Amino acid sequence: MAAPLAAASLLPELSPNAAIHQFLQDLKRPQRLLIAVSGGSDSLGLLLSLKSALDAHSFPHTHSVVAATVDHGLRPAAAEEAQQVSAICEALKIPHRVMRWTGEKPQTGLSAAARLARYGLLSDAAKSFGADAIVTGHTLDDQIETVAMRAKRSADDGLGMAGMAAATLHARKHWILRPFLKTRRKQIRDMLQAMGQTWIDDPSNEDPRFERVRTRNALPAIDGAAIEEAGRRRQALSHHAADWLKVHATATQGPVISIALVDQDTGTHEIRDHALSTLLATIGGKQHRPPAYSLARLTQALAVGSDFRLTLAGTLALGRKDSLILTRERRGFLPLLLAPLKSGIWDGRYAIVNDSDKALTITAGPAPAIGPELPGAIRVALTANAPQAIDCNGNSGNSLQHVRITPILSLFADFMPCFDQPLADVIADLIGAERSPLSPI
Repeated sequence: MAAPLAAASLLPELSPNAAIHQFLQDLKRPQRLLIAVSGGSDSLGLLLSLKSALDAHSFPHTHSVVAATVDHGLRPAAAEEAQQVSAICEALKIPHRVMRWTGEKPQTGLSAAARLARYGLLSDAAKSFGADAIVTGHTLDDQIETVAMRAKRSADDGLGMAGMAAATLHARKHWILRPFLKTRRKQIRDMLQAMGQTWIDDPSNEDPRFERVRTRNALPAIDGAAIEEAGRRRQALSHHAADWLKVHATATQGPVISIALVDQDTGTHEIRDHALSTLLATIGGKQHRPPAYSLARLTQALAVGSDFRLTLAGTLALGRKDSLILTRERRGFLPLLLAPLKSGIWDGRYAIVNDSDKALTITAGPAPAIGPELPGAIRVALTANAPQAIDCNGNSGNSLQHVRITPILSLFADFMPCFDQPLADVIADLIGAERSPLSPI
């Protein structure tokens, strides 16, 4: 039985072919595209629409497609279904690989773990194919369900109302592109039926144990046009917050970020708070912005105008008459053990690569430089909040010549929606991290 559709949307909806045509027109440069194909109607519609468009039309750039199917190892039938997709791709002369999620599966949080594993495997497939981006078949129905789920559990001042972005950077490497976000699942299935093409129905899509299935069955009354408008607002907020930081923020080693608080316009408080919440999460090595009630403590302290000291999202925030000074607080660190020639993430803030032939332990140590002009609380935090590599002989610091330590943006380490790229790039400049690659669309 077909799954119920989400509530009707006022957003102008695109047919599968129109959506793909627009997507290919929007690509800024020639791309090798990895299509994620599960065998379900959405991904098969994506595969066939893209193949047909590239075979039949002339676009500003020449593109090529490859495909991958992820077998999560959660259903006995999944392996056979992956082979069915392989046969379809072979008939279409599209290179295809099956990527398997092996190893023990978690007892809790399975959906989230499967999502991370899926995109990790798709990224591996993209790398092996030399693909530039990953393309998925998420539809307008998926978008409405996503926003409905976020609305139930999120207090992030409406950021989640923007839903999934048309482009999202995964693991700082590959962009995930979603051309069907204005296309209904029914339109895709109608197209497939007209072609005589069957698809695979995953029984988990009917299992009410999963939040998405329960949300879908509830027919959420969320309008697609409102989602699109929320996306535009989020993009604009990111741009304004980025511009605000360019004017008000300076960085010194540590990193220590100083925010000038002079001449603050009350009309910019939403922009300021968005910039600060994103910056706090990054400095603190967190994957989520501080909750609204936590950020409110900071905004209230700023409104009073007196000196203050707060910790939130792993960040020490020190308020002075005309400035706010931020650095990582000096607690909550876990050691990272790195075997020879392995890499890892320490404290959410640094990517560490061990190019040596010795095992290393990454712990908290002093910052390379601690400015005497900094307030005492900030100097104390800097004595033990930076990454320090120690080998099995107890050597550390400059004696280790084969360790690469690179700052990263913890908030966007796994997924960065294109909405957030302007702000993410400014923060990357402040902490000495690499800017993200440009979105292909």
